[in-house]
Amino acid sequence: MSKQIFHFSYRKTEELHKIAKDLKKITTDYGFELTEDYQKATVIISIGGDGAFLKSVRETNYRQDCLYAGIALTEQLGQYCDFHIHQLDEIIKAASEERWLVRRYPTIYGTVNNTKAFYVLNEFNIRSSIIRTLTMDLYINGSHFETFRGDGMVISTPTGSTAYNKSVNGSIVDPLLPSMQVSELASLNNNRFRTLGSSFILSPKRKLKIVLGSEGNNEFPLIGWTVKP
Repeated sequence: MSKQIFHFSYRKTEELHKIAKDLKKITTDYGFELTEDYQKATVIISIGGDGAFLKSVRETNYRQDCLYAGIALTEQLGQYCDFHIHQLDEIIKAASEERWLVRRYPTIYGTVNNTKAFYVLNEFNIRSSIIRTLTMDLYINGSHFETFRGDGMVISTPTGSTAYNKSVNGSIVDPLLPSMQVSELASLNNNRFRTLGSSFILSPKRKLKIVLGSEGNNEFPLIGWTVKP
């Protein structure tokens, strides 16, 4: 059996600290190691639900060489949490017997102005921070696709398709199907301006480029991909 080193990620509250303390004891009782340095961990476990899981993945830099697991605080497990709080012993026992069911979820890799890079497991959006219409030119593999005018865009992964994307009439995508979905936020359609009017899905072989227009309404764009639990 390969050596497993555990790192627990959670908000520093009294309740979660007690849960983490119990988990750490069970972990060491089974002979596993603990570390406060996520870079040394082979298993990273978040405590607190889907939001905590996404935050944990982001704060540990989307590591490709370790396992992530989520523990929900309620009976409702959610999208990313396979265990709930009443299964503490079962979680570590599964690890000791190597009964992990590993799922590899597609992610999106993006850059801002060709400099600031980021990964997305769920979704990110581009919208105005001052409630104004944005103008954006969309390019697919270098070819102009459309000029969008509206409140913004939501770009989601397959697992993120059931969240914000769904609330703006996007499609639900198989979570194991590598792709990204682009959905409009309140597009402007009239006799002068026209957009696609629906979400569209791209394969991972496609490169999407979004260029903000030079109009004054684009002075305060907001790009959001931070997820808080």
